[in-house]
Amino acid sequence: MPILPEPERLTLRFIAAGCALLATLCAAACNGTSSIYNTTSAAPVLSTAGPLNSYVGVEGTGDVWQISINHNTNSFSATDYSQEAGTSGSPLSLHGEFTFDGGFLNFSQTNTGSSSAFEPAGFTIEIPGRVALFRPDSATDVNGNPAAAQPVAAVPGSCLSFVYGINFQFVTMPNVEPQGTNSTGWNAATDTAYGSFQVSTDGTTWDFFNLSQFTLAQSPSQPSASFSPGLCAPAIMGTVISIPSSSGASPTGTLVVGPSGFFILNQGPGNSGAIGLIQPASPLNTGNMVSVRYLGFVSEPSILFPSCLAPCTPTQPPPNPLANFGPCPAPTCAPGTSLLGGDFPLANPTDSRSDDPTQPASTNIIIHLGSQNATSSGLYDVATVTIPDPNSVCIGSAVGRDSQGNPTCTFPAVAVAGRPEDKYAIFVIAQDIVNQSPMSIYLLQE
Repeated sequence: MPILPEPERLTLRFIAAGCALLATLCAAACNGTSSIYNTTSAAPVLSTAGPLNSYVGVEGTGDVWQISINHNTNSFSATDYSQEAGTSGSPLSLHGEFTFDGGFLNFSQTNTGSSSAFEPAGFTIEIPGRVALFRPDSATDVNGNPAAAQPVAAVPGSCLSFVYGINFQFVTMPNVEPQGTNSTGWNAATDTAYGSFQVSTDGTTWDFFNLSQFTLAQSPSQPSASFSPGLCAPAIMGTVISIPSSSGASPTGTLVVGPSGFFILNQGPGNSGAIGLIQPASPLNTGNMVSVRYLGFVSEPSILFPSCLAPCTPTQPPPNPLANFGPCPAPTCAPGTSLLGGDFPLANPTDSRSDDPTQPASTNIIIHLGSQNATSSGLYDVATVTIPDPNSVCIGSAVGRDSQGNPTCTFPAVAVAGRPEDKYAIFVIAQDIVNQSPMSIYLLQE
């Protein structure tokens, strides 16, 4: 077994869209080399979450968001600092009220100029004061209709202090260019899909070590590089770790770490982001993890939706639906390693914003986690995803059948997972070869 070299001090440098800076432990994919940091415990929780919480977020497009949720008044605000509203030059800002809807917060915008009293603003799933996943209803579909955008991953920024050796693991939030363009953004064959890095910090200065990055096929996606330290300080959207470009030719990056170890990485507009959490100090119990239920999102931003106009029913699945997953029973799955679930139905089949989480969700997606990496707790780098394949797009060994005899397709995936504060979180990345789209699945235990 190879021995890891003494870690070289690194600075996260943020490079062009095709070369997104993401990281993984050599232990996660370098021929089984073991991590020397597996015994490190997670960062301490700094404070109890209150009714009012603010988060800094990143979208797959690289947009920077600030989200505030007030449980005293059931109100919210959300600002996209990367998106100018019209020609005013000001950020896109939403605010309004929310209701509790099937485990989600259903946001309604009140600062709208339309005649309606309320307009859909999106759905959010939140662990208060720790992490929020927000799907803004601010995109436009291929026919120019309002649509659900890619989810935003957001955490409350904090300047934590911990000793050398804390390990973070993550998956990419793929950047996808607008529908109808010739550019595809994130490339599953060549671009970073998952990774990890180590951090040492005194609260203000953040030093980074042992960066590496890998594709879905577990091949190195970027060469080694040296980077300089980041600085943790308040910014307009919240407390962030700003990491300067060492070359000056690329934008400053932003790392945001929450009090229980959830984090997001932003690399600027047009560049893929990342979502992850602190590596568990010991291996997760996979059987326990797949025995509980989850809410979240299945994001496939390259899907063109709707493929027809009302009153017909689209043949494509919606691009960024709300989702529910739970234990996958035998004989559908081998016991103890898989989740079964899917998206909630749409109240309006041609409006991808109209999810109804009060109705039963589909059960047509299987996440098979497989074996946990022997040397990187919480990493499932031989996972797979199985979905319906009605047009038999799949070829070769990936072809399968569901319990009703309908064709299915299975393709490789990678998941990172953790259990902050005794609740599981699972983040998955894959390339959907049926619908020709990156697939991201973000799940938080109910």
